[in-house]
Amino acid sequence: MQFQLITLRSAAILLPIAAAAACSARSAGSITQAGRPYPTTTRSASAVVPTAERYIGVKYKWGGTSPSTGFDCSGYTQYVFAKNGVRLPRTSRAQASAGDNIRDYRALRAGDLIMFAENGKPISHVAIFAGNDRILHSSKSGAGVRYDDLGSSRGTWFRNHMVVARRVGTAGQGLGIVHDLVSELRASGVRVDYPAIVDVIGDLAPKP
Repeated sequence: MQFQLITLRSAAILLPIAAAAACSARSAGSITQAGRPYPTTTRSASAVVPTAERYIGVKYKWGGTSPSTGFDCSGYTQYVFAKNGVRLPRTSRAQASAGDNIRDYRALRAGDLIMFAENGKPISHVAIFAGNDRILHSSKSGAGVRYDDLGSSRGTWFRNHMVVARRVGTAGQGLGIVHDLVSELRASGVRVDYPAIVDVIGDLAPKP
């Protein structure tokens, strides 16, 4: 499926410049989504999407932030990313300033965040892009955490109301990038004290 909108639509929100989060393009193998294997292309996908899947079926609750009481959309994404070492803001509008901005929908990767809004109105919903033109989110109309296919009739609203997409790196992803960089340097004959680097990155990694 090809998205009808290639560039991001405008929403009634002003976004500050956010700190960049580096991403690795190296293949991370595959993950299981809804019981089916799915190849991944980023380290964040290998962590975020399976974590998000654990809570499929949890009921929707406005203001909810835990699986025991239920999730609203941003409570769900905040909880899932926290499980992977990333602190996201509480609301979908605030989360729209986290990580890197993605200006082209064709560049979406599993694990990216997508924000939605009615025409000319502020952002009102957030979901996790899961690959294969699907999103994982806690939806009031869907009665809780679920997959939705952007190519389905139900997915039409979401497809036509995407306004912001963000790529947020995880702590594990950062360590993976360091590992890849060290491997490349060593292959070039450069001596690198890898354990010391990992200790530093570990100290600086965001805590849930």
